[in-house]
Amino acid sequence: MPDEHLSYDPSIPHKQPGHGHPFAEFAAGPLISGPGGSLEVPVADRRLIAAFQNGLAVVARGSRWSPQVKAALDRAFRAELDLHRIIEADSETILAAYEQLAGATTDSSRSEIERQRDLRRIFAQAAEEQASDIHFKMFSGHCEIRIRVHGRLLTLATRSPEDGIALINAAFAVAADHGSSVGTNGFMKGALSRSSGLLPAGIDLARLQYSPASGHLPFLAVRLKYAGDVNSNSDLGRLGYLPDHLVDLTLMRRRTSGLYLLAGKVSSGKTTTLQRLLNAMMEEKSHEISIMAIEEPVELDVAGAVHVAITARSGQSREQAFVEAVKATLRSDPNVVVIGELRDRELAGHAIEFSMTGHSLWSTVHAGSALGILDRLSDLGIENWKLADPAIVRGLVYQRLIGVLCPNCRISCAEVLHRGDLAPRLAERTTGVTGQPLSHLYVRGPGCQQCRGGLIGRTVVAETIMPDPHLLEFYARGDRTGMRSHWLRKKSAGGLGGLPVLHHAMIKVGMGLCDINEVEEEVDLISAYERDFPEQARSLPADISASRCTA
Repeated sequence: MPDEHLSYDPSIPHKQPGHGHPFAEFAAGPLISGPGGSLEVPVADRRLIAAFQNGLAVVARGSRWSPQVKAALDRAFRAELDLHRIIEADSETILAAYEQLAGATTDSSRSEIERQRDLRRIFAQAAEEQASDIHFKMFSGHCEIRIRVHGRLLTLATRSPEDGIALINAAFAVAADHGSSVGTNGFMKGALSRSSGLLPAGIDLARLQYSPASGHLPFLAVRLKYAGDVNSNSDLGRLGYLPDHLVDLTLMRRRTSGLYLLAGKVSSGKTTTLQRLLNAMMEEKSHEISIMAIEEPVELDVAGAVHVAITARSGQSREQAFVEAVKATLRSDPNVVVIGELRDRELAGHAIEFSMTGHSLWSTVHAGSALGILDRLSDLGIENWKLADPAIVRGLVYQRLIGVLCPNCRISCAEVLHRGDLAPRLAERTTGVTGQPLSHLYVRGPGCQQCRGGLIGRTVVAETIMPDPHLLEFYARGDRTGMRSHWLRKKSAGGLGGLPVLHHAMIKVGMGLCDINEVEEEVDLISAYERDFPEQARSLPADISASRCTA
């Protein structure tokens, strides 16, 4: 619909539901976008637009240019309906217009409205707790809704099985690029943006992953992406890296060519780290470079970057569309390309090809260690001679997230050992390797008014590698022992001075910041630390002391 036919006024205040018709002062005529109306819109889109016979169209804030709203306005134009004025309101007010107009809402749409309201409440509760994920898990007799806070799953609510399935359907009904129903036999993914009307302030995106569990019981995992803190979106120091890590990360982003890869399990903070690295790069280069990011869905918030859309044409798979976007991006004069994840051979091949042309490419992969990233590239079909070239693979990062203990309710290891809640052998090993008395080491407390379940947040434990020709030569020869020894050897002895992730975690245990039990659960056993990293173990007490001084 040509915009010159419309008067657009986003500043008009809306009335709250429950005080008569939400648009009583504007809408004198019937709601034509309701069931049976001349501009009937699908139930799933009624949170985005309401159109009235007097020419008023009310759209959800931020959704004026969404595909659903544009399609409705185009249909109105083709039907010669005189919609000449647009105002904005929140989605709940728009839904209330359908609900409160007599005969405008069917039982089906009322049910849909209630489901969306319930979803909004669930998302709002999860945001209040600063949850990273929401799980909708179906059982034969109920649906359990749990949230992950500081890495721990906590029960948020329960619903009937019917309501649980309806909530999952309602989420996918408004998710990007998905239909209005969820099957019980296939996997599905999608994304909810702010325009969905379901996300509270502070959450920019919710990623949906639906999986059919045994017995055809649905399971939905929702990953929440919070709006970035504008004061810290380039500050890597606040994430918990060691000074040596920060030196490596600074050198990586200052280089103008090569491949830089971040690895870690799901919910290990890779996206946050990558976002801050890229924002710092932009600031340091005075926004005089071009960064092009290819993601699905878009998660990185990088000032000045171009986010390349992934659009599948008819008969084209999403994977093919992704590769096509990568090829087009490589021809678009970028300085830096970001690929959300190297997920297959073709993408990995294009990444290597791009880095060989003297450009910089950043991405993430699934690997169990920084050195393991090289094996992952090999698994993706990259030839050894390319991996042995120090001008290609120039930066490797592996990280995990572990909980930060609440200083108000943490419990000393001396106390829990006395109570019999800490294994004597673990206590002995922890004090022996850290050089700290049990009274200075802590485990998670019961929780208090200042924390959630004994934790106040999560912190990075990581390892970084800037490969040199010697390390890559060891890799190309298949000498994993030599490669690992070269990385761990001190720089003064000709090595790279590497710090393994377990060493980083043990520093934080020794500082009283983290629980040794969680380190053993999430990173590795202390016995493995003593066995595999004897030189680092000997330096641990000194590193703990140095970290206390710089904290």
